[in-house]
Amino acid sequence: MHGSGFVSAYEKGKIKRYLFLAVFFTIFAAWLWYLMWADGVARRVVLMKSVPEWTTYVTVASILGLIFSGLAVYFRPVGESATYVLKAFGCGFSVGFICILNCYSVYVYIAPGKIIQYESEYEVTFPGPAVGKYSHCEAGLWIEDAHTKRWLQLCTNRTNLYNDRKQGMTKVWVTAHTNKLGSYIINYQFTYD
Repeated sequence: MHGSGFVSAYEKGKIKRYLFLAVFFTIFAAWLWYLMWADGVARRVVLMKSVPEWTTYVTVASILGLIFSGLAVYFRPVGESATYVLKAFGCGFSVGFICILNCYSVYVYIAPGKIIQYESEYEVTFPGPAVGKYSHCEAGLWIEDAHTKRWLQLCTNRTNLYNDRKQGMTKVWVTAHTNKLGSYIINYQFTYD
């Protein structure tokens, strides 16, 4: 016999479980969104060669792997072998690596410093860079970064190229936000030599 204001222990457990699952899936969805957003940011950021990108990723992932394996040793169930600890290390390493991946690019995006401008050569290619798994930009604009000497491919289309580029324009004027780690390209404008 239940009163109208009383909730049974079973129903309370069910509510707690659904609340836990809702919070878990919300955090998991936010984490996946961040990973996709950071990947998109990383495609538009050029890091200086002096940035220890891969060293940082592997070091942080190894530290998290050691923490996971230390917890596995401390809380190891009776009868588990050393492979249990190695699996825990691999799991921690993977989680750490995925979480720290693209951290420098996100930092460059979030904390831009001064604005620099430079003139660069360019090339146009058809089709452009990949957008997603199955599609490409209509056209790609290759720009040589003045600091890293790497060629960057930006997404554009035929209409923008037709409207912005005139005969004899052999250079592009690039405006970029930079900080201590690298540069984030924002704008470009075709110019005459």
